Amino acid sequence: MQDFKTRFITRFGFAALLLAVLVGGALIGAQADPVDAPGESTKPEQKTPEPRRTAYVDFLSLLKQDLPLRQKTLDIADDVEREMAEIEKRWGEVIKAQDEIKRLKKPDTRDYRKAMEEQLYAARRMFEEKLSYEQAAQEELRSFGIKRFKELRNLATDEAKQRGYNEVLNIVREFKDVTAQEDSFQALQQQLLISPVLYYEASHDITDAVQAAANKLWGSNISMAGYADGKGGISYTVKDSTEAVKRNAEGEIEIRLGQQGQFGIQVLEKGEPATGASAEVRWIKRGLDTGELTEKGEYKAPEEFPAGDTFTVTVRSKKDPTVSEEVTIRLLDKDGKRMPPKDK
Repeated sequence: MQDFKTRFITRFGFAALLLAVLVGGALIGAQADPVDAPGESTKPEQKTPEPRRTAYVDFLSLLKQDLPLRQKTLDIADDVEREMAEIEKRWGEVIKAQDEIKRLKKPDTRDYRKAMEEQLYAARRMFEEKLSYEQAAQEELRSFGIKRFKELRNLATDEAKQRGYNEVLNIVREFKDVTAQEDSFQALQQQLLISPVLYYEASHDITDAVQAAANKLWGSNISMAGYADGKGGISYTVKDSTEAVKRNAEGEIEIRLGQQGQFGIQVLEKGEPATGASAEVRWIKRGLDTGELTEKGEYKAPEEFPAGDTFTVTVRSKKDPTVSEEVTIRLLDKDGKRMPPKDK
């Protein structure tokens, strides 16, 4: 499931790349057909176009670092991961039940064939539901990406005009950022498509100024106290207890089967304890049949061991979902012992 989430987030990189292509070279243009120097018009009613005053912006880097877009991407990816897990669990139970029927029946019986049909139907419906949800999520991300593209373009336009420019061209500062997959002729073509600018004077590169303006408008001062030397990070307090569970030597939180409790994390804003909406977080876990976890961090461990005895819990800031912490949870039996190794 985590591999799917990683692939989904990776697709954002390609989406941002395509959005940069939409720039078409120029973000804003001169007043008319630009010329290198002012001249006299042959028609009295026409004004002489202004000479080019060109600024340059690495728009792809602005998109990749755009906090609202990164936040939206992570939010959607988390929603997709949860929904995929729910779909797999729901239809997986049906598939497992039909598998059991097939195990008990002979292949040439009607019951076996019916179970096979039900199993194939369940597998198809699971695939269709997952595909439909993923497509809807991608469309939501694409729409938001276009919105952020327009807002960043407008910001770049404002920054350029404040400095006396009447044209902004898109550039690629780092060739490797675009050709991360492989250094090939195809990658070179891709770079030229995104930015046909082969040379520019660095003094006219206003990327850093636009990034600073973006940070001022949409930036975040949220952080979390990470785990180090037995302190900080995600904590877990068992119900009716006043002290958090101490982590083991591997840095894992050990929770017994059937145990209930509350996860916690210290959220900081500008280095100080956050309050109000800035302190709100969202809790997520990965792994099937690993208990029940609410978005508020309330957790109840399963009554029996799932397929494995460890899983991951992640907490994200609601104000800035790019800020997160995670911890490995190790399930113990009700006597506090680790799950015995399975027979090979």
